[in-house]
Amino acid sequence: TFIGAHPPDGMKSTTTRKTLSGVDSSQLNARPHGSHGDALLKKPTVDAALTGKAATRVAQSRAHQTKPTPRRHSVYFSSGHTPSVDPRPLGDNAYINSCIRQLISFLSSHGYDASLSPKTLASPTAKEFASLALFLFRQADENFKFGSKTEDDVPTIFRQLRYPFQISKSALYAVGSQHTWPSLLTALTWLVQMYVYEEEAQQCQATKAIPEPAVAFFEYASCSYQHFLSGDDATCNELEGEFNASQRERHSQISRGVTDLEKENAELEARLSSMVREPLHKTALQQEKETFENGVQQCEEDIATVEAFLQSAKSDSVLARQKKIKNSERLDVCRAALAQLRRQVSLQSVDATEAKTIDRDIEKQKESLSLLEQLHTDVDSRAHTARVEANDSLRDMEKCVQHYNAVARTLQIVPHTAKYANETNLEAEINPRAATLNVMVNLDFKDTVRTTVKKIHDLHMQKKWNSEREFVNLEQSLQACQDTYDEKCDEANELASKAKRSESSYDAERRRLDDVLAKITKNIATIEAEVASLRNTSEDNVQETESALQSCQTEYDECAKFCGQERLAIQNMMLAALDALMGHKQLIGDALDTSSSNTFAAEGIH
Repeated sequence: TFIGAHPPDGMKSTTTRKTLSGVDSSQLNARPHGSHGDALLKKPTVDAALTGKAATRVAQSRAHQTKPTPRRHSVYFSSGHTPSVDPRPLGDNAYINSCIRQLISFLSSHGYDASLSPKTLASPTAKEFASLALFLFRQADENFKFGSKTEDDVPTIFRQLRYPFQISKSALYAVGSQHTWPSLLTALTWLVQMYVYEEEAQQCQATKAIPEPAVAFFEYASCSYQHFLSGDDATCNELEGEFNASQRERHSQISRGVTDLEKENAELEARLSSMVREPLHKTALQQEKETFENGVQQCEEDIATVEAFLQSAKSDSVLARQKKIKNSERLDVCRAALAQLRRQVSLQSVDATEAKTIDRDIEKQKESLSLLEQLHTDVDSRAHTARVEANDSLRDMEKCVQHYNAVARTLQIVPHTAKYANETNLEAEINPRAATLNVMVNLDFKDTVRTTVKKIHDLHMQKKWNSEREFVNLEQSLQACQDTYDEKCDEANELASKAKRSESSYDAERRRLDDVLAKITKNIATIEAEVASLRNTSEDNVQETESALQSCQTEYDECAKFCGQERLAIQNMMLAALDALMGHKQLIGDALDTSSSNTFAAEGIH
C-alpha cells in the first residue's frame, strides 16, 4: 500500500473502485506461478533479489492477510500478471522530467557514484541503464548481481517486486529510444517511490510519531487494499464496517472524556473564583509568615556554619597542642644530643691530620649543600614554569569549554531542558582540583556528545532531504504552470488571429453587400424611369402600356419583395457578424486575463 507517503504515479486512478478479478486471463501474462503468485526464478544470480529487504516486504505483506484468499489474476498476489494499459502520461514531457528529477534526487542522496544530469537520463545507454538498475536492486539486496543476460533479469526482478505493468525484453535492447525509455524510466521511478515510502514508514515506526488513530487507519487501509486487489469485495466491506464502528466508539469515548474535562474545568474555575474572593489580609499575613520562615531558615544556616567553624577551630587547637608537645620533646632530645656531642668533643684530642680531614669533609659538605641549594632553585623554577603552563593550559581549556557551551546552546542541547538535550545535562564544566585529566571535565565528548551531535546532524540531513524533495515538487509545479501559460499564450495568439481574420471577412462581406445594394437601387431607379416614360405614351398604346405596366408593377413588386428580404438577410448577417466579433473579443480578453493570472501565480510560487 501507499498510505502515509506519495503513491507511485502508476497506481494513481480517478475512477471508482473496481477489482481485477474480472480481467480476462488472455490479457495477462500466462506464465505459471505457485500459490499466491510466488514465482521462482530460474537463475541463481537473480534469486538473490528476493533476499534482504525485498523478501522482508513480501513476508510482511503475507503476514498482514487476515485469511487465505482464492488464487486470482490480480496485481498484488501475482508475480506474472500485469494490466495491459499503463494509465500514466508517458508522452508528457513535464511528467518525464518530473520522473528524472525524482530519480536524480534519490540516487544523489543514497551514494550513487556515477555522474548524473537530466540530459544523461533523457536518453541513456544500455550500460548506464544497467548501472542504474543494479544500484536500485542493491538497495533491496546488497549482494545482488546480474546474470549473463541483463535483458532477462530486469523484467523478472520487476515481476518479483510486484511491478504492476509489463516490461518487455525488446525494450531493453534499445533503452534510450523515444518509444521505450519512458516506460523504463517510470519503472525505475516506481521502485524509487517504493524505497522512499519504506524509509518514511520505518522512520515513523522508529520514532513512534504516528498516533494511535492513524495506526488503526493504516492497518485498515493496508488490509482492505490487499483484499481489494485480490477481488474480495465482501471482506473489504466487512473491514470498512468494523473500522467505522471502532471509529464511532472512539469518538464516543473522546466525547465523554471532553465532557469530563469540561466538568473538571468548571470545578477548577469555581475554586479559583472562590480563592480570588478571599480577603487580602490573609495574603499579606502569608507573605509575612513566609518572610519570618525564610529568616528563621537563614539563622539556622548561620548557626550551623558557626558551629562547624567552632568545631574546626577546636580540632585545629588540639592538633596545635599535640604538635607543640612533640616539638618540645624533640627539642629536649636535640639538646641532650648536643650536650653529649660537646662532651665527646671536649674529651677527644684532635691532631693536625684529623683537623685537615675534618676541614675537607666540611668543604665537601658545603659543596654538597651548594649543589643541593642550586638543585632546589632549579626545581623551584621548574615548578613555577610548570604552574604557569598549567594555568595557561587551564585557561585554554576554559576557553574551549566556553566555546563548546556556546556552540551547544546554538545547537539547542544545553541546558538539559533544551530541544535536543533529551533531559541530559550536556553542559561542560571544569574541576581545576581534579586529580587526573579524565575527571577534570564532567562530560564524555567521545561517546555522549558525539552521539547527540550525530543525531542532530542526521535530523538536519533528513530535513535537508525533505526540503530538496519539496523543492523538486515546487519545480514541477512551476514547470506545469509555465507549460499551461505557454499553452494559454498560444491559444490567445490563435484567438487574436481568428479575430483579425473575422474582422477582415466582415469588412469584405460588408463591402460586397453594399455593392449589391447599390446595384439593386440602380435597377429600381431604371424601372421607375421606364414606368414614368410609359405613362406619357399615346392613348393608342394604353392597352399595351397597361399590360406592360401591370407586368412591370408585378416585376417591381417581386424585386421590392426580394430586395426587402435580401436587405433583412444582410442586416441579420451583419448583426451575426457583429455578435461573433464581440464574442471573439470577449474570448480573447478572458484568455489574456487567465494567462496573466497564471503568470502571476507561477511567479508567486517561484
